[in-house]
Amino acid sequence: MNAKERVLMSLNHQEPDRCPINFRATDAIVDIVCKHYKKDYYGLLEHLNVDFREVFADYAGPKFKKLDDGTQLDIWGVGRQELITELSRDVYVNHSPLSHAETVEEVRKYNWPSVDLFDFSQMESKCDRFAGYAISTPGIHAEGYHGVFHLLTYLFGMEKAMLDLALNEEMVQEAIKHINKFLVDYYEKMFQQANGKIDFLFYKDDFGSQNSQLISREMFRQFFGPGLKELVDLANSYGAALILHSCGSVINLIPDFIDLGVRVLDPIQTSAKDMDISVLKEKFGDKLTFHGAIDTQEVLPASSPAEIREIVKNTIDILGKGGGYFFSPSHRIQQDTPLENIIAMYETVNNY
Repeated sequence: MNAKERVLMSLNHQEPDRCPINFRATDAIVDIVCKHYKKDYYGLLEHLNVDFREVFADYAGPKFKKLDDGTQLDIWGVGRQELITELSRDVYVNHSPLSHAETVEEVRKYNWPSVDLFDFSQMESKCDRFAGYAISTPGIHAEGYHGVFHLLTYLFGMEKAMLDLALNEEMVQEAIKHINKFLVDYYEKMFQQANGKIDFLFYKDDFGSQNSQLISREMFRQFFGPGLKELVDLANSYGAALILHSCGSVINLIPDFIDLGVRVLDPIQTSAKDMDISVLKEKFGDKLTFHGAIDTQEVLPASSPAEIREIVKNTIDILGKGGGYFFSPSHRIQQDTPLENIIAMYETVNNY
């Protein structure tokens, strides 16, 4: 059984020879683990028996504009600055180009990006490089990939976006229309050029916080459900399944995700309210495959290697029963995670 067969078997709720494995970490952690095993990145994935590989279109547009204060603009005109601390190196949004927009016309006239900024011509050859693996797209590699809800908060600013969802629906729908069109056009070109060799559309949009949803179920259905359904249908038309990444407490939205055709839910943030894996498996395990669930927020940084081993085994026992589980950290492994815990995690999943 090769990696792709293993993943698709679990996706179809059958137990494969072992639990399918994925890996994600910050660049700093990737460097640490690669140095430990004396591997490059793809050598590391092979060593850890990772069953997934990612492909993406190449950015072919002009150089990104940089403001005088160092702010880097992405394809959407959203600005970010780098933030470096002892534990992380990341970027944060500090420029929201539609923060003063009040009318539909202002949004309509905004300089929305085109998929012509990307080169899709190498998609099939990129997939061929990873023949035998489950192939997914992580999205748009140009400092600008996000789901629709994320992009609204970046374009308008978080507070204004949340207020406009409630008070300026027509303007928000105009922005959503443009974002959805871009995403559909982007993925359609990607699927066309990949010639049926992409297995998963990995779509990332966070609808939950630590303790609740960020928006109501009604608001999700009104603003974001239709666009998500369009992406699901697009993926399905090319023989692929959609993986939805949504951090936080989203248990009340899961029935809607399923109704829209989402096949896989990521990242299963077990530290968030009501995201207990036993409950999730019992309520939704016959309709949904789970990806993630090994907590990067509290468990991986603070547990002992022995505790990590038991947590990994327990997670596989619960979520992997009858298939329907892809093993993965619940987010990128963070810099405060001890190397020995990462080693313990992947040794256990490979030998259990």
